[in-house]
Amino acid sequence: MALKQFDYLKKEFPDIYRNIVLEHKAVNKVLSFCDKDSQYFLFTGMFSEVNDGKGISEELEVYLVNFLAKKYKVKAFARAAAYVIEDQTAFIGFDFIGADNDIWSQQNIFHADDKGKVIDVDENFTNSSDTNNICPLVSSYFNDIDFPEDTNEYLNNLYEQVKPSFHVIKVKQ
Repeated sequence: MALKQFDYLKKEFPDIYRNIVLEHKAVNKVLSFCDKDSQYFLFTGMFSEVNDGKGISEELEVYLVNFLAKKYKVKAFARAAAYVIEDQTAFIGFDFIGADNDIWSQQNIFHADDKGKVIDVDENFTNSSDTNNICPLVSSYFNDIDFPEDTNEYLNNLYEQVKPSFHVIKVKQ
């Protein structure tokens, strides 16, 4: 990979995710990271299957990302989720954070039909920032957390359960 992980995710992730959304006609929260060979996608909707019927809590999201960052020696993470603002405009909020505190966020408007199926996602973003994340959790992804033994064991077990659900693609060289 010629670009550093942060720049690669910022450049490639929105288009890849846009295609996934259009294929499945839904915006599902996803966490993404890459190494020199592969980009990994973890769709958080499957957490109720492995987390005693509960989805991924904010605390668990931060812990899991921190755990994955250490396990994969990750230097950047991306996150995408659906948001609706007061005027009912729906957008995908993309957040990117690097281990060196690089930040980028952008909003891409999406449109759904009367059944709620996504029919279009704008290719160009409407708003962006290199100083603020859309989701405040993202700013905690690279905080140094010294997990107690029981938490580390829980995260290892959770990782083994979610690892088969990773969607993995080759990075563009």
